[in-house]
Amino acid sequence: MSAIRALAEDLASRSDAELRRLMSARPDVVLPPVPDFAALAARASTRVSVQRALEGLNTPQLMVLEAVVLTTNLDAAVGATATGLKASISSMTAKTLEPFLTQLHEVALLRTGPAARGRRSYFPLESLHDALGPYPAGLGRPLALLAQQYPEYAARMAAGVELLSASGIPGAAGPSASDPATTLAAILDASWDAVLEAAPSATGDLLEKLAASPVGSAKASASSTATPLEWLLERGLLIRLDANHVELPREVGIAARGGMIIPSLRASPPVPQLAAVRAGLRDNAAFGAIAETLRLVTELLTSVQTEPIATLRTGGVGVREIRRLADALRVDRGQVAWLLELAALGRLIVLDPDSSRWMAAPGGSWHLVERHEQWLRLVQAWLDAERAPSLVGGQLPTGNTVNVLSSEATRTDAPAVRRRLLSAADALSAETEHDDDRSPVLDAPSLVERLTWHQPRLRRRFSRLVPGMVEELGHLGLLGSGALTGLGAAIAQDRFDDAAAALRNALPEPLTHFVLQADLTAVAPGYLEPGVARELALLASAEGQGPATVYRFSAPSVRRALDDGQDAVAILTFLEKHSATNIPQPLRYLVEDTAARYGSLRVGPASSYVQSDDDAALTALLSDPATASLGLVRLAPTVVTAKATPSELAAALRELGYSPALEGGAAPRVTLRAAAGSAPSSSAVRTNPWVLTEADLEAQMTVLRGNGRPGAGGGAESEAMIGLETLRTAIRTKQAVRMGFADSAGNSTRQVFVPLSVHAGRVRVFDPEKETERVISVHRIMDVETVEGASTDA
Repeated sequence: MSAIRALAEDLASRSDAELRRLMSARPDVVLPPVPDFAALAARASTRVSVQRALEGLNTPQLMVLEAVVLTTNLDAAVGATATGLKASISSMTAKTLEPFLTQLHEVALLRTGPAARGRRSYFPLESLHDALGPYPAGLGRPLALLAQQYPEYAARMAAGVELLSASGIPGAAGPSASDPATTLAAILDASWDAVLEAAPSATGDLLEKLAASPVGSAKASASSTATPLEWLLERGLLIRLDANHVELPREVGIAARGGMIIPSLRASPPVPQLAAVRAGLRDNAAFGAIAETLRLVTELLTSVQTEPIATLRTGGVGVREIRRLADALRVDRGQVAWLLELAALGRLIVLDPDSSRWMAAPGGSWHLVERHEQWLRLVQAWLDAERAPSLVGGQLPTGNTVNVLSSEATRTDAPAVRRRLLSAADALSAETEHDDDRSPVLDAPSLVERLTWHQPRLRRRFSRLVPGMVEELGHLGLLGSGALTGLGAAIAQDRFDDAAAALRNALPEPLTHFVLQADLTAVAPGYLEPGVARELALLASAEGQGPATVYRFSAPSVRRALDDGQDAVAILTFLEKHSATNIPQPLRYLVEDTAARYGSLRVGPASSYVQSDDDAALTALLSDPATASLGLVRLAPTVVTAKATPSELAAALRELGYSPALEGGAAPRVTLRAAAGSAPSSSAVRTNPWVLTEADLEAQMTVLRGNGRPGAGGGAESEAMIGLETLRTAIRTKQAVRMGFADSAGNSTRQVFVPLSVHAGRVRVFDPEKETERVISVHRIMDVETVEGASTDA
């Protein structure tokens, strides 16, 4: 029976609850919906879906699955049982293995077969052989496969059997030219200790390294000395792939592991030895980091409002702008990169498509909300962001550097990694909690190790992203001095409101006053209320760092407030209201003198003008409501300026019945539009195609149980998968197939072929009649069936 049909029968025999668990664990198998169990089995057997399922397995589940794949034979219908597997996995019993097999069966990576000795037998999906790669469980390829792929290696094995026989190894009675791979495998199984005794002294160390990773780097040597490497190569126990690499065959690797496929299996997650920090120090560090982050983000927004951030033509923000902001915020460039990314994630700054500059989001309410609401907004944006700010400054494969706010920092898997990181930190903190009011310090290596145990196939992803994310957790106060805070635990458990309330109660009330001094400075003795801080930052330039900041007044800083539309009276009123001391006379003189000299020259925007000797015509033009959008301003009795371009102004005047003349020809048309908060071009749109709702589950269950209308396509998907499965089975067993396919003219043809390989949507076959090879596209194949007794000479 076809493996896909066998899996379909397995799925059909499951209860509704089991099917729901399968679809929840692997939502991609029913999105889009499938019409029947055959299509469900075919979808679950695809390599892409299997690879996704493998990413969700933890270390013991993956190891048990690899052992099942290596100990079963689909063609001979030999399955795996918990009793049989315990001989291949160290320190495990059938009772402890059975739950892992059940879990793998629940996610349809295994299907059940006939019971053997009271134990259920299991068969892996055929696509697992491809999805797990050529080296499952860290073992090399089998001797027989290597002999088939490297003909010279078969001769080397035959010579190796002779050498082992000459050394008096039991079981090596003599050469076996017919099947040296089988003979050598039998020798390894029966006489491995004797083989090691005959080997050079350092052979065991070399085998130990290759048993953990079967492919190693080893250059060919011209030395006549019998090194362990040369000794193994001469006896066929090692194969040279090229001048620099060797591979340890699977049977040799298993023998080197003591006859075990899995020499050690950690059934529970690792609990490392961690340092500890007092809860008071942890919380002080976390609250200090939160206050500093919020202060710096506020200062960044003030700076961006004054001078938007220019971008590079290649995307992102350049070093010059980063340096300018670092000087303005009095922080290092790394912090500027983090703050810019965080502000963009929180939609506090947006990219203006007209000017290609990052600007403060219009209508932003950042300064109007309380600090705990500001913090929660940043944390939620960071959690859901499909970007990895820690990648900024790193190197691309091309050698270029990842710029701030560039598309190269986009990672669609970042939200999932952050959630898993917080969950692991929460679990690890609970398991290693101290009783003396101390909290464990979580370092990046320990968290990576923990996450890798849960999802070993994502090790490289965790190693790349987690260290930077741990630093970001510290900036956001989710970690304090390296320990998970109460805020971090609440966020890990999705208790956002509780976290915000806890922060509101922990932070001191913001101040609404500052101290003015005679040296033209103001001292903020603590965290200022956002509105007061914003107004003070407009009037004076901040100096130093931290919440207790010194602000210095100067003529340029006062002019900033005047440019913002204020006057001397408004400035002095603000200072009198919020100063804990009287306004010093030097500061009063500075404000009044700067305001008195302000405006002797006036500058305003104008893109075009209207000139006319008819005063009445200009007056009528200005009073016409239809011209309000042109931004007309009368500068003189005969001159009116406009914000519109000359072409736009002329066209608008002609629509109103005037006949203006364009001086100097038509200017290029420029469309004016405000910077609406459009999505940054460097931020990817977050999409998740594998969201399965309860309604989706119910509808799919109704169809599978025969009470609903199946979707379009019928069994086409399953038939195509069964055809490919038949081809791959025929390739392994060297059988001929009768294939129905459409030729280049669209005519239906049936012919007997010997399939040779399936790759990239094409099947390479041997035509026995014409004794030639040909390639057929998979999409042209209509049906495939095995032909018994046909010639397979290729």
